[in-house]
Amino acid sequence: MAPKYIGGLTRGRTGLVVDTALAGQRNALLAGDLKGVPTFNLKAGPVTVETLRLVGGFIRKHGLQSVVGLGGGSVMDAVKLAALFTADPSLTIFVERHAKRSGLVVLPPVAYPNERPRTVLLPSTVGTGAEVSAVACLDTAVGRRLIASRHLSGDVAVLDAGNLATLPRQLLFEGLLEAFLRVAGTMMGSSSNIFDDDGYSLLARIVRLGNRVTREDGPELRLKAAHLSMETHTGWALIARDPYGAKHWYVANELAYVTGVRKMTATASVISPIWEEIANGTAAWGDRSRLLKLWSVIMDADPSLDPNPAKGINQLMWRWGIAGLDAISEQALMKTTAAALRNWGGGLPMLRGLDGVQIQYVLSKAALEQQILPGPVGELRAVRERG
Repeated sequence: MAPKYIGGLTRGRTGLVVDTALAGQRNALLAGDLKGVPTFNLKAGPVTVETLRLVGGFIRKHGLQSVVGLGGGSVMDAVKLAALFTADPSLTIFVERHAKRSGLVVLPPVAYPNERPRTVLLPSTVGTGAEVSAVACLDTAVGRRLIASRHLSGDVAVLDAGNLATLPRQLLFEGLLEAFLRVAGTMMGSSSNIFDDDGYSLLARIVRLGNRVTREDGPELRLKAAHLSMETHTGWALIARDPYGAKHWYVANELAYVTGVRKMTATASVISPIWEEIANGTAAWGDRSRLLKLWSVIMDADPSLDPNPAKGINQLMWRWGIAGLDAISEQALMKTTAAALRNWGGGLPMLRGLDGVQIQYVLSKAALEQQILPGPVGELRAVRERG
């Protein structure tokens, strides 16, 4: 559908930034409304300052007033950041200065926001919600940083089942887990409010859809998954929550950066130990009563899951074919702990109340288990290392 309507969503001179792996989707756009527009093929991967230089150069070279981004989270982050930094080059200097102080960099107001090219984002993945979120990830010389600005939200988000067709099934499940934990983690790290039922409903819908995808797959289900992912940012579920409530994200972000694995692989390693700590009453990770309430809602949606939340979330990941790291070395454990404290802890609100011992304990528990997956979706066996 997108090739027939995308032209009506752009303004002025338009260019296309597309994941190099999406040749079929790219060609469909160029045969439709985007016929003849300049195209920049970008290999998916962590967004760096060099990435922004290349995409920004493409925008300036063609004097683009609209940029269409087609790809996963990294491609959409590159488009969002490059468009904003092209409109206000001083932001690059701001990020370089502040990246040394915190893992979160909140950009100042943009001097001339109307000079930013219009961004039209077409996701080819599920989970990040980058097409509508006001944040983006950027790898800097001092680590991976979360850049935040209201100007980073895409001007238009277009969900098209055709763009999701080539997404490997494993990544579809990972995307559903990412969306699920975004809501669950934030709710556990926040006080209750009148929007709790919206959050619980969204979590139950994600679990039911994920379980359905284990039995069948198709364009309609993938489109529903993309809608649910987007709803975690645009719906009511996270209204009036602590923006730093999902504590697992910060540890997983650093573990992924240190080990070089995908974010959800790192997340799958740490989420059960963190939930176990919450269930044991370690309030700095999250509220125990809210975890238990949340999990009771999930049990209503899927009674086959273990009533123990830490065991149940492992069960759900195993069913969806999501495995964590095979091993976490002592060096990776120490580097991750230090980076998490430096970038998100201390006086910062993200990991406030947590010290190095608590973070190291969670990572050590994660390191004790190896997850062995015999197929894309199937049962996992947890093998404890001995000695």
